[in-house]
Amino acid sequence: MNTTSVFAASGAGAVFFGLIACCATGSAARPEIVVSAFGGVALTENNDLRLQQNGGTDLTFHNVSYKGKDFQSPPYYGARLACFSSEQSHWGFGAEFFHAKLYLNTEATVRVSGTLAGKPVDAFERVGDTINSFNLSHGLNFLTADVMYRAFLGERGKDFLGRLQPYVGVGVGAVIPHVESIIGGVGYEKYQWHGPGVQAFVGTNFDLTRHWSVFAEYKLSYVDLDLRIPNGSIQVAPLTHHLAAGISLRF
Repeated sequence: MNTTSVFAASGAGAVFFGLIACCATGSAARPEIVVSAFGGVALTENNDLRLQQNGGTDLTFHNVSYKGKDFQSPPYYGARLACFSSEQSHWGFGAEFFHAKLYLNTEATVRVSGTLAGKPVDAFERVGDTINSFNLSHGLNFLTADVMYRAFLGERGKDFLGRLQPYVGVGVGAVIPHVESIIGGVGYEKYQWHGPGVQAFVGTNFDLTRHWSVFAEYKLSYVDLDLRIPNGSIQVAPLTHHLAAGISLRF
């Protein structure tokens, strides 16, 4: 078992025991379970991409850009299971999955430095001249264990402010990218396990009824990826901004 698998397993264990501890409190208060589903959009910041292949190729593509195509199939989506020790509890634990996408802009001209087949390179080149395509279209997928804190602006269920709960949270876990690349005419497509991936989020929940609520959320995610491709690897560290909105069922 590699270190990523060990991390993913330990993260899953932390989620399990955190949820059990949260929901099995010794107090008389009944725990609150929240199941949420959401959609949204994601924007990955420009960064450097490194391509390494056998035969003396080690190239860095500086300040490359990406597209998200969040409204094209498969769309951006996510889900979260959270537990609070009571309806009035501020702290909660959760397990979350969200599916973003990443498409390298191969039409851009960027600075490329390093070596190509053992020969030095330092010039401005079109990305697609070397990397025909590089996408994570079936997901830059995060699976995280979350810790959350929510505030109550009023007495819950009694007035308008009582329906609002601003919240913040952080999460850490595994990342499951679906790597799709064509380099030098050689195609590759496969899911891989990586990590750790981290996220931080802030949002506001609004109670519609006793059991149903809606929410809007901003999150920031980061992971340092070393992706396997035929005869080498692609290294990239996506820093991604997410805007999400969804609906929750509380019971």
